[in-house]
Amino acid sequence: MNVTKLIAAVATLVTAGSVFAQEYVRPDAGFVSAKSRAEVNAELAQARAGGTLQGADYAYPVVAVELTKSRSEVVAELAQSRSDGSQRWADHEYPVIQAGGAPKTREEVRAELASAISSGVAFQPTNH
Repeated sequence: MNVTKLIAAVATLVTAGSVFAQEYVRPDAGFVSAKSRAEVNAELAQARAGGTLQGADYAYPVVAVELTKSRSEVVAELAQSRSDGSQRWADHEYPVIQAGGAPKTREEVRAELASAISSGVAFQPTNH
């Protein structure tokens, strides 16, 4: 009985290994470039020089900012806000803005949403 279980286990492992075995195919397999490496490098240098090089999604463009205050002015403002208590340190200290007017019922909110959807102000919610 134990020999049968051992043979079944070995057979299962062997077949499971072959299921996952696949031939590796390079991502660029079959790609034929229309340009030489020198042409690509020249275009890259031209794009860098001209400022038209598109970077990655995380490479945001540098925006020039004109500073209107000196460092000493900013430090003085920080010291003033700390001393008069106007600087907030944590989310639980964030000022709460009270809503004006009477609260609406669920039916009133649904009617307002339906009106906004029908007029094109809001989009129809979808369930995914």
